[in-house]
Amino acid sequence: MNREQNIKDRNSFFQAGRYLLEKVHETESVDRDDVLLSWKEVESRLESEHSHKLRIRYVFSAVAASVAILLAVGIGFWKYGNDKPGVSLSLLEQEIPDLPDNEVVLFAQNDKMQLKDEASVKYREDGQPELDEQVVKKISGREKEDARKAINQIVVPKGRKADIIFSDGTKMYVNAGSRVIYPAVFEKGKREIIVEGEVYLDVKKDPARPFIVKTKDFEVKVLGTQFNICAYKEDLVSSVVLVEGKVEVETTNKEKAVLSPNQLISIDDEGTEVKEVDVFEYICWKNNMMLLNNRTAGDVFERLSRHYGRQIMYDGEVKNIPVSGKLDLREKPEEVVNILCQSLYLTYDVDENKNIIISKK
Repeated sequence: MNREQNIKDRNSFFQAGRYLLEKVHETESVDRDDVLLSWKEVESRLESEHSHKLRIRYVFSAVAASVAILLAVGIGFWKYGNDKPGVSLSLLEQEIPDLPDNEVVLFAQNDKMQLKDEASVKYREDGQPELDEQVVKKISGREKEDARKAINQIVVPKGRKADIIFSDGTKMYVNAGSRVIYPAVFEKGKREIIVEGEVYLDVKKDPARPFIVKTKDFEVKVLGTQFNICAYKEDLVSSVVLVEGKVEVETTNKEKAVLSPNQLISIDDEGTEVKEVDVFEYICWKNNMMLLNNRTAGDVFERLSRHYGRQIMYDGEVKNIPVSGKLDLREKPEEVVNILCQSLYLTYDVDENKNIIISKK
């Protein structure tokens, strides 16, 4: 009877160990509670009222098994954290080869595609972009990447815009002079993109997968909401404006803030500031409008230069003149500049390189 009981206990012990190892190997769905329950079953075997010799044998078996299990757990979690594709800010440091000055460029599966202005890119669930007839020129790479594992990138130069619908249904508008890096298909546990420039996002709600936007200065975490991010590398101040829902912003200095609708957080070298704003002023660019609420002329001309892809030059006397009003950016740059100059008592000229030069009358 004792021999049969020993064999039964030994089998139960190894069954528990095998079950635990099976859970470890399921690296995409490891449940820590299951692991703990399995180990407690192992421990209960050690505490059974059998012979001292049997308990010693179990102890040595348990030590050996625990070492193997811990190694398996460590390797499993290491693989889980490192095998999955992700986006790192280091990708911003990689050089972009042979970009045209005035074309939207999409990098996907080692292909480089020049797109029309205001191109709309929609991703299927398998990571393939639907481009219809928006490709102006395509240079195919020698080796094709698996679309589901590919990291894509869109570069929108000054004077151009684009929009993207990601594979999860999230829509993103990309403003002039911006760059966005993102996976063609998001991971099972999270959705991450990198932004340099300005984007407006309408995030598809998915409680199981937070949406994370990374920039050089901060991260924004959301589940489903609408918000605007402005993080141009040449600007001294970055910002996030919330239209609806709720977002959490964390800076590289570990400062955190949770925004409510109609709030803006500005981020610079001195820290952060949260305030109430008229959100339309910060998101109307996607409708080709510019709403000005006591802005400076220098700021307005810089934004117009980025929007049109034209150099606009002005002197120090012009820079700090206050400006309020509304501009229709569907008009030609000279027409918009002329409206501003008339209201601010300025004059402008266009040189042989089509640069716009503004000065006081």
